[in-house]
Amino acid sequence: MRVLNSQHISPFGGLNFVLEEFEKQNIGSLLQDYLPILPNQSKYSWKDILYSFWSIYFCGGDCIEDLGGNFRDHLQGNRFLNVPSLDRVLDRLKELSLPKEILKSPRGKSLHEFGINEDINNLNLRILNSLQMFFDKELTLNYDNTIIFNNIADSLNTYKKEFGYCPGVGIIENNIVYIENRNGNSNPRTLQDATVSRMFDLLDQNNVKVKAFRADSGSYLYNIIKIVSKKAEQFYIKAPHAAARVIAPASFQN
Repeated sequence: MRVLNSQHISPFGGLNFVLEEFEKQNIGSLLQDYLPILPNQSKYSWKDILYSFWSIYFCGGDCIEDLGGNFRDHLQGNRFLNVPSLDRVLDRLKELSLPKEILKSPRGKSLHEFGINEDINNLNLRILNSLQMFFDKELTLNYDNTIIFNNIADSLNTYKKEFGYCPGVGIIENNIVYIENRNGNSNPRTLQDATVSRMFDLLDQNNVKVKAFRADSGSYLYNIIKIVSKKAEQFYIKAPHAAARVIAPASFQN
């Protein structure tokens, strides 16, 4: 091992291996082709915006504010991207957001606030397919709703008696394949069948075939069983107040 004294050595050098692999897999081109067209005078492309954002977490950061200060200084001059300011990244990401949808369950009186962004979910699946994350594998789709406690002004009280959000998330192996936010007053069972249907439809559109579906007792619902029995060969759903799990073939029709 040689120890070099050079101003070109930085603690972020390993990031280049990740960004180089992204380029080999044409992730930058996919971002440019799929995301909205930016004005001609834009100094930074979508590749610059998202590569910079992702680099925060690849380099040990834990929030978007880490893009400022010394972190940005170290990334300047990287051959794979031009590093925008923190404000520019935040502004561009806000442009990808959509208004929340106000929904009502068939039998309830409460209003439910959902954050549904199928375009971003679709882009995520296209990237995962480009990286061949699902190639020639028997896939198990895990679904769960997770409470994210917070003090954000628009968050509502959850069934845990604290304020937060309760997003529904689909995961295959270690990859998030679908996410749909919901406010805290919407418990995991609320309109879950619509969420799961949208998730499976998007997976079908991207040719991601699921062999098994797995979920906890929050998904122990007739409509959920009816949906997943048509989409997967097997499903595993924990029955409430029981250690046993329900296992059924895809031929379930009742």
